[in-house]
Amino acid sequence: MVNTVGWFDFAVDGYFAKELGGASFPEDGPSLQLLSAFAVFAVGYLMRPVGGLLLGPIGDLVGRRALLLVSVAVMAACSLGIALLPPASQWGPSSAVLLVLLRLLQGLSVGGEFTGSVVALVETAPRQRRGLTASFASAGAVLGFVGGSLAAALIHLWLDPPAVQQWGWRVPFVLGAALGIWALSLRTHLEETRPGQAPIGLAAHLAELRGQWPAMGRLMAAVALSAVSFYAATVFAVQEASTRLPALAASFNAITTLNQAIGVGLILLGGHLADRGAPVALARRLSLLLAVGVLPGMLLIAAGPPLAFAVGQLIVLVPLMLYLGVYPSLLPGLFPAAQRCSAFSLSYSLVTAVLGGTLPLIATWLEVSLALPQGPALYGLIWAVPTLLAYRQLERHLLLDWQG
Repeated sequence: MVNTVGWFDFAVDGYFAKELGGASFPEDGPSLQLLSAFAVFAVGYLMRPVGGLLLGPIGDLVGRRALLLVSVAVMAACSLGIALLPPASQWGPSSAVLLVLLRLLQGLSVGGEFTGSVVALVETAPRQRRGLTASFASAGAVLGFVGGSLAAALIHLWLDPPAVQQWGWRVPFVLGAALGIWALSLRTHLEETRPGQAPIGLAAHLAELRGQWPAMGRLMAAVALSAVSFYAATVFAVQEASTRLPALAASFNAITTLNQAIGVGLILLGGHLADRGAPVALARRLSLLLAVGVLPGMLLIAAGPPLAFAVGQLIVLVPLMLYLGVYPSLLPGLFPAAQRCSAFSLSYSLVTAVLGGTLPLIATWLEVSLALPQGPALYGLIWAVPTLLAYRQLERHLLLDWQG
C-alpha cells in the first residue's frame, strides 16, 4: 500500500495514548493523564494544515514523489524519537515538551502523506479504473490503523499492564521507524505524475492557491462527517472503553482490528462501485447512511460489553468505509492539476485536524467534565449537515474530466 507505513506510525500514538499520558504526565490523575495525552494527539493533527501548506507546494512545484519521500522520512524519524523518549520520572516536564515537538513534526509530515498518495494514484489511473485505484490510498491508510490496532492488541495480550506502561508501548514505535526506512526505499521508485508546466515561484503558487478557497470549502464540508466518525468509532472508542474496563482492553483492540480489517475490503468495494458510475450520488447515499447510523452506533459502543461495542462499531464503519473508497477518486476533481496537491492537502488536513484530531479530546471532555455520555454521538451527528449539503450540487463544481 502507498501510505500504510506512515499511518501505522501515526495511529499507534492514539492507541497508546493512555501509556504515553502515564509516561509523560505521571503526576496527573488517570482521567487527566488521558485528557493530556489526547491533547498531545490533537496537537499533531493541528499541525496537519501547516504540513499541507508546506508539503503541498513540494508536490506541485517539485514533484509528487518528492512530497511522499519527505513525508515518510519525517514520520519514521519521529516514531523513533517517541520510542526513545525518556519518561517524565527522569526528564521531568522536558519529556512532555519533547513529546509535543515530535507530535508536531509527525502532524506536519502527515499533512501531505494521504493527499499526496491520492493525487499520485488518481493521476496515473485509467479513467475507467480511477475509483478502485484511488481507493488504495484510503485502504492503505486504514491498513496502517489496522496495524496500529493489532500492535496494541498484541502488546496488551502478551504483557501485563505494568509492563505495557513501563516499556511495552515503545515496541510499536520502534517497528514503525523500521518500516518507515523500508517504505522510504520503495518510494524512490514511484512514478512521477506532476504535469509539465512553466516554472513558477512559491509566492506566485500560493497566490494562485487563494483562488481555490471555494473548492477547498466544498471538500472540507464533504469529508466533515467521515473525519469525525472515524476517530470517534476507532481511536476514541478503544481508549475510552479500555479505560473504563481495563481488563478487556485486549478485547476492544482485537475487535477494532478485525472491524477495520473488514473495512479495508469495504473501501476497495467502494472504489469499485464508484467506477461503475454516478460516484457523486453514491457518495451522497453513503453519507446519509452514515448520518443515520452514527447515533445508534456510538451509543452501542458506549454501552459497555464487547458484543455491543463490536456491533455499534460496525454500524458506523460499514457505510464509512464504503464512503472512504469513493471520495479519493472524486474530490481531487475539484482542483486543477497545477494546484491539486497544495489545495487538496491544505483543505483535507485542515478539516481532519479541526474535526478528527480534536475529536478524542472533545469527546473525553464531554464525558468527563460535562458527564454527557451521549456527547460523542451527538457531536458526530452535527457534522452530517455540512456533508449532506456539500453533495447536493458537488458534481457541477468538478472538472470536466470528473463529471458524468
